Amino acid sequence: MTKKILLCLAMLGIAATSIQASPGKPPEKVTAMASSVITAFVDASVGNDAALFNEILNTGAVLKVNRQNNIIAHTKSDLVRFCKKIQGVVLNCASYHEILSSSDCVVIARVDFKFPEFVQQNYVTVEKDASGAWRISQISRFNL
Repeated sequence: MTKKILLCLAMLGIAATSIQASPGKPPEKVTAMASSVITAFVDASVGNDAALFNEILNTGAVLKVNRQNNIIAHTKSDLVRFCKKIQGVVLNCASYHEILSSSDCVVIARVDFKFPEFVQQNYVTVEKDASGAWRISQISRFNL
């Protein structure tokens, strides 16, 4: 009998808690703030997340990589296609980022990925578009 009473009290407590709980705030769109785009860039890079890259890169985004005396440029579609091929591969690195300069419509950040043998340094330009969404327009990558 006491088990039934305790069970009923527990169920009433759970029901009362769920009724009084306020609905959760909807998740903020990742392109709402420049800082969230930079954080998403770190997450997308470490996890090779093609869908996240597709969301945070603007249509004309370019990734420029310094290779000896040449600069290799990759478009948004190149980067997304490559990440789809290696989707789920998580990079073995630590990340660090800092905002170097910012204004109302553009932010430049340095994002470092520290691997066991080298450091990859990325200079990321994030711009606000006409709709107010922040998206990456350019990434310049250096391996040190």
